[in-house]
Amino acid sequence: MNLLCCIYRIRKAEPVLKCQYCENNVDLPFRCPFCGGYFCPDHRLPENHSCPELWKVRTRGPPSPEKHHPPFDKGKPEPSEKGPPITYPLRFRKPGWTSPKETQHLALGALLVMAVGLSWYKPVTLWAYSFLEEPEVFLSSALVFILIFVTHELAHKGVAKHYGLWAEFRLNLIGAMLTLLSVALPFVKIVSPGAVMMAGAVDKRIMGVTALAGPFTSIVLTSLFFVLHLLVPEWSFAPVILSGAILGAWIAILNLIPYGIMDGAKVFWWNKIVWAVSFSVSLILLAAVWIYSAS
Repeated sequence: MNLLCCIYRIRKAEPVLKCQYCENNVDLPFRCPFCGGYFCPDHRLPENHSCPELWKVRTRGPPSPEKHHPPFDKGKPEPSEKGPPITYPLRFRKPGWTSPKETQHLALGALLVMAVGLSWYKPVTLWAYSFLEEPEVFLSSALVFILIFVTHELAHKGVAKHYGLWAEFRLNLIGAMLTLLSVALPFVKIVSPGAVMMAGAVDKRIMGVTALAGPFTSIVLTSLFFVLHLLVPEWSFAPVILSGAILGAWIAILNLIPYGIMDGAKVFWWNKIVWAVSFSVSLILLAAVWIYSAS
């Protein structure tokens, strides 16, 4: 009786919660065991709310009906037969290569990354002065930083779509706030406003290759920017190119950290040698560009 009364009081005092996918009010939300989010009954399954941790789901089909199973013997445990992996049931809400929602999220993410990049190149207090004195350099800086971010995310999406997966970029509230906060910080720069959400039937190789596509693109852009700066050091846009190389290498290293939902965790899960080579190359590139810029 006391327990029931406590529950009644809590239900009366607590506000109605919202589904984190459709934002509809729900009295008793379901908690996803993979990403930890809370959802309504329609979106409680991982595949119905584009769960970023769907790759951890393991399902197996029922035993073949053609096989004869002997009766259970009390003295021995019943043997467990694992069937071949089957495709997880999926229902995609928005077919096609992209959607208006993804475009909005990608545009906001690009603006956040652009702000971080510009704060790396010039402090926030000097943005107005830089724009008035060198508008072409200021605008080219913004374009370079947007290019690094967009190509990184589209690389994830392109490889995922190549394997027949549903993939769209979504902002993450915590990541976006940390990215915005790092604009004002002088030395700490966090570039993680969101991620490409994927859904579909995958294995370790597909997940690893898809995760590696983003950092690999950042490594390629960093190398190109660094070589371009070495070839034309007196170019008026040389400082912008060098800042872009540093930011690209930094994004590659952050994403290759083998922890949590980072790309590095999926690459490490797939192939530890590939992860070690990619992370080492990113680290060497960042060190080379940083030492060169300081000299």
